[in-house]
Amino acid sequence: MKNKQFMTAIICILLVALCIVSFGYIRKSSLLREEMMRRTDLEGRIRLLETRLREKDKELEEAKKELERKDEEENKKYSDLYRVMADKCGISITDERKKAMIIPLGNAYDQETLKGVLSKLKLWSSKYYDVKDLNKLFVLKKEEGADNTYLMAQEFYIVIPKYKADEISLKELELFENGNLYPVPNDFIDGKSYTGPVLICQNISDIAPNGEICIESESGETKFSPFVSLKDGSLMLPDEIYNAAGILDMKDYDNNDYDEDLFNEIRKYFYYYE
Repeated sequence: MKNKQFMTAIICILLVALCIVSFGYIRKSSLLREEMMRRTDLEGRIRLLETRLREKDKELEEAKKELERKDEEENKKYSDLYRVMADKCGISITDERKKAMIIPLGNAYDQETLKGVLSKLKLWSSKYYDVKDLNKLFVLKKEEGADNTYLMAQEFYIVIPKYKADEISLKELELFENGNLYPVPNDFIDGKSYTGPVLICQNISDIAPNGEICIESESGETKFSPFVSLKDGSLMLPDEIYNAAGILDMKDYDNNDYDEDLFNEIRKYFYYYE
């Protein structure tokens, strides 16, 4: 009987020990599973984060390439002449406030003063642009009752647009009795527009300009009427137009060095003043 009770006790103890061991094993297994689940979840989050980072890096790289492509396209739109002159003048080509440059060449009302104007033009042309390729817009008039054409203008300017595709045109203005300037028809310039630099001649009076320059760009129109201030002799321009007069190195100026073909083309219009 005692042996039987002893064996029963031993079995009970073993069962209790087995239960304790099993509980410990189950608990440890549960903890291991929880740890594995946490690790799996953490690894999944890390992989997800890595995937998102790779996607973000890819998006950033694509955005960078798109920006570079747009910059390259924008750079191709700039006039090479404007780029060179902007660098010479120390202004940024990406300055969105500036739409064009203008170089005042002075007044011409007879052959001698015309030589001075065209000599400055030749000085600029010798470094930047062939004068023979330069388009021209002049405020010309037909003499009433005659077949003669004369310049209704004295001030000469070179206008250099910022973009290759920009188109420059010129409208004649007339001062009306109400004191306002209005465009009037002029068969010599109406309907004409040019890309690239343009030689413009306008303004016959100190009272008011008789020409309005228009630069047509994909971003809109820029209209202005340059004239010399009677107050201090400065050239009056809007902020969008840069006065590049300083680009002419006058130490190289020669009053007798000018394009004779252009001189002969223009001087025939001076009969009105002579």
